[in-house]
Amino acid sequence: MIITDIQRQKNNEKRFSVYIDGKFSFGVSDIDLLYYKLKTGDELSESKYNEIINNNTYIKARDTALRFLGYRMRSWREIDDRLKRGEFPEDIRERVIAFLEEYGYIDDRAFAKAYIDEKRRLKGYGGIRLKQELYQKGISREIIDELSDELSEDNIETIKKAIDKKLKGNTVSDRKELQRLYGYLMRKGFSYEQSKEALEEYTKETEDEWGEW
Repeated sequence: MIITDIQRQKNNEKRFSVYIDGKFSFGVSDIDLLYYKLKTGDELSESKYNEIINNNTYIKARDTALRFLGYRMRSWREIDDRLKRGEFPEDIRERVIAFLEEYGYIDDRAFAKAYIDEKRRLKGYGGIRLKQELYQKGISREIIDELSDELSEDNIETIKKAIDKKLKGNTVSDRKELQRLYGYLMRKGFSYEQSKEALEEYTKETEDEWGEW
């Protein structure tokens, strides 16, 4: 492989286009141009070519991950899934994630704490649903166990507030509606026992008698 031309890119003066055997092959930064000692007329070995291509792929994957992190915190699995969609190979994804962890861009424990706080505040989710979603996002069992106190903060008053928000000041009109409300609380991630207790207390507070349900 012979380097037949090297041209400065029009849209980015710090990058260069490298042509091999008369055809465009890859782009490099000005620093990499010097690092790899690329010159017009030189022969480029296959091993050096593969090294440059691999490095370019890594840089592209790293920049993709950093842009993805620009919107909000992400777990390692969210980053990995994003890179998979970009069809980056496994070894490149592993390098990127290692880089992000080393420099503090990924911190699954901090992510999990922030996720719990946000979903409780904005969505009113209970501990069961939060735990399930954290697992889905790749948070380790060890971290989830460490955050057990935060995940077990559900209480009857919190659930009753969720009920009141759902009903918007209305009362439950029949047993079927009561069962739908119960299902709503379970989907929110509250436990069976706490949901049952909260519903019983809530209905007793809003009606004189409901009977068994």
